[in-house]
Amino acid sequence: MIQMIRQIPEKYAANSSFGISVERLPAEELSAAFFQELTSRFSAAEVPYYLMENPLQMSGLQSVVASSLTDSGILENLSLNQEGLICECITGISRNIRNLSERGISSGILDFDLNSSFLKDREDLYLKILKGFANVLEQSSFTILLPVSVPFVPDAGALQILYFLRRTLLPWVKIRLDVYCHELAPGYSPENIAGPLFPEIRAIRFLYQADSGNVLIPEHILPWVGALAEFGFRGPYLFTPSALTLNGLPAWISSIENLMGKLEK
Repeated sequence: MIQMIRQIPEKYAANSSFGISVERLPAEELSAAFFQELTSRFSAAEVPYYLMENPLQMSGLQSVVASSLTDSGILENLSLNQEGLICECITGISRNIRNLSERGISSGILDFDLNSSFLKDREDLYLKILKGFANVLEQSSFTILLPVSVPFVPDAGALQILYFLRRTLLPWVKIRLDVYCHELAPGYSPENIAGPLFPEIRAIRFLYQADSGNVLIPEHILPWVGALAEFGFRGPYLFTPSALTLNGLPAWISSIENLMGKLEK
């Protein structure tokens, strides 16, 4: 009988880091107690940069990712003919990276719209920004993560995104994969969807509408754990509830903890 080469995903899950991303919640309303309990509940977290300006209890986490390295809307409104604003943007991002590195945080999210990067002017703009703080990335041993959504947005695909990464010529620019589990057809293959990107992934999020009653189950997570483990990836896997208020937060946290328990067992 031919043996399966890939081990079962549960074996990988037991040695992976799981956590929560609060980026799709009204994070500024989260209490200090929530952050104090992070290390006892999770092994990873993604938290907006503006919250990290305050002392947060992060030292016990295996992996911390900073989101929102720039103010919302800045990157979308820049163009190549705004030289002064581009320099100001690069200076601000560089300062934030140094601040994070001093706190022991080694990765952060830059919200480029990779779908629009296939337009020549946007691609050139994004490359100029990335190369503008490349020396800071090297000096700080910091990794910039660019968000990529699955399913892919129209006119985008894994190979196009991979080509953009190659054009940067920067080993410190990688990917955070955002998986919208409830939008994928049953029985899908992670390799068929995003296989070419697997070596570039440094974080993966599973997004769902928590305030609409959606929940995550092991079948949403385990296919990705098994597929990515072959590339040595052990997380962070970040569960990302989306909601306009925090009314259901205790129930969402409890649901995530139950899911983590199932995955790790």
